[in-house]
Amino acid sequence: MNETGDDRMLAVYFSGLNAVTFDRVDEPTADAEGHVLTGTVLRREGPAVPDMVPLRVRVAHGVSPNTATTMLRKLADMIDQDASILSAVPGSAVRRMPDGSVVRKRITPESLMQLAESLSEDERQRLLDNLDRIRLELTDEQPPEPRQD
Repeated sequence: MNETGDDRMLAVYFSGLNAVTFDRVDEPTADAEGHVLTGTVLRREGPAVPDMVPLRVRVAHGVSPNTATTMLRKLADMIDQDASILSAVPGSAVRRMPDGSVVRKRITPESLMQLAESLSEDERQRLLDNLDRIRLELTDEQPPEPRQD
């Protein structure tokens, strides 16, 4: 059992993407190279696995070696700046800003609902369709019971 009293394993998921490739050219946190780097603490699906490797990296097939190494160095720098993310509670998140600084925030179902208002209809619906699953990854809250009108 982990420190939150949950049987599921906690893990920190780091990601790096290119804002242009993902049609986010106006992404305010993209750096000069168009990289957007984040880390989020989530509960893994399924039971805790005692032999989970301490670090696993997935790189998209076809990414240039320069892009991969640059993003990995930026992610390492982000961890150096806020190492406490490695033991933070579920829903904690970090983001590397364009100037190289790191900002931490807390992701909650409520903040995701606010975000949904600014998304396109397709993106909003995808988020809403997955909100109950995401809630379980972020909080101890159970999804609300369906309304019976």
